[in-house]
Formats: sequence, structure tokens, C-alpha cells
Amino acid sequence: MKYDSFYNALAMQADAEENIVPDMPEHRFSRKYEHEKKLLIKAYEKSQSHNESVAGTFRKLHFRRKIQVAVLIVLSILLLTGAGVYITHRFGDITAKQYWDHSIAHVEVEGAPEKIVDRYEIGYDLSGLSKEVIADNEFHYWEEWTDEGIEIEFSYKVKHGLTTAMNTEGSIVTNVTINGHEGIYFLIQNETHCFVWDNGDYIFELMFSGFDYETGMIIAESIRKV
Repeated sequence: MKYDSFYNALAMQADAEENIVPDMPEHRFSRKYEHEKKLLIKAYEKSQSHNESVAGTFRKLHFRRKIQVAVLIVLSILLLTGAGVYITHRFGDITAKQYWDHSIAHVEVEGAPEKIVDRYEIGYDLSGLSKEVIADNEFHYWEEWTDEGIEIEFSYKVKHGLTTAMNTEGSIVTNVTINGHEGIYFLIQNETHCFVWDNGDYIFELMFSGFDYETGMIIAESIRKV
């Protein structure tokens, strides 16, 4: 793919960065770091193992790339935060810096919950779609719904110490309001819609393809605490 060289170079830098750590006995990775890293690598490896058609592979590429970028960001976030010119987007307590091929979002304030203490679910009727929970821990919940031609990813995570990557390559990022909360919207590769918003305690993300923006907004606004 045309961006393979970028990812390969970043992966090499990330490996070099992490290999330095064993030489520093006093260093310890946080449980959150290890949790997120293992889950993201597992999800990426799982997506790579699927025997898909060429059309199916192309359709899922943006989800795979998102996971790949996220894994590399976990390992080498410092390598990216100072790279190049960026556009700044702000919503809730979040500042997102949009570079030419990705965005980095981080929390500017303290005081948000350090662990997930509330549960949320999609209230919209998704009967007929298959559900898979990809991550469910004290820091991050992530589920995927699929059917022929339709994919929905819903996730939320703690804001405390948040730094996350978003695939905004070639996208125009706009401000939105979801149930009274500030957020952003962008379209990935003219195919996948993405809402990201801050409800005060957690950061929510809804990605979907196979249906329109208006339906996606209805689904986003149906998300509720249970």
C-alpha cells in the first residue's frame, strides 16, 4: 500500500524506542499501557488472520489501519506529537491536532474518572447484526456490529491521561453536538463516518459504514447509560 513505508518506518522507530526501556531498571509500564497495547495488537492480528476477498479486504482497510496506527501510537506517541504542521480542533476537554495523515487527541484538564464506573449501550435497534466485544476493561470498552455491507464500531474510554490517534487522512473535521455534548465528525476515505465526543466523564467514538450520516447521528444520540 502507498503508506506502508510510513508505517514500517514508524514501527522500526517504535521498536527502537521500546527496546531502550529494559536498560532502565527503574522504569515500569502502567497497567493501562500494557492492557491497551495487548488488546490492540490482538485485534490487529485477528483482523490480519481473516481470509477475506479482495473486495472485503478493501472494505475493512480503514478499520485495520486504525488499529495499526493505534498500536504504533501506544509505542511511540512522542515521535508523532511534534511532527509537522497541524490544525487544532477542540471539543469538551479534548484538544486534537490534525496532521496530514492522522490526528492526535489528548485531555487538557485533570479530574476525570480514572476507571470506567458507568456502562453505556446503543439504544437503536441493531437486531440482525452480529455483535463482537473487542475490549472490555476498566479503561476502555469497544464493540463491533456487522452485517453484509454494514459495520459499526462503538467505544468509550476514560479521559484520565488520554492520548489517542484518529485516522483523519484527507478528512475535513467539523464540530457536532451529540445529546448536548461537544464533539467532532469526519469522513474517512469517503467511506467511513466517525463521531467522537466528550460527555464530561468519558470519550465516545462511533464509526460506521454502509448507511448515511443522519442514521449514524440517530444511533449516536441513542447511546445511553445502563
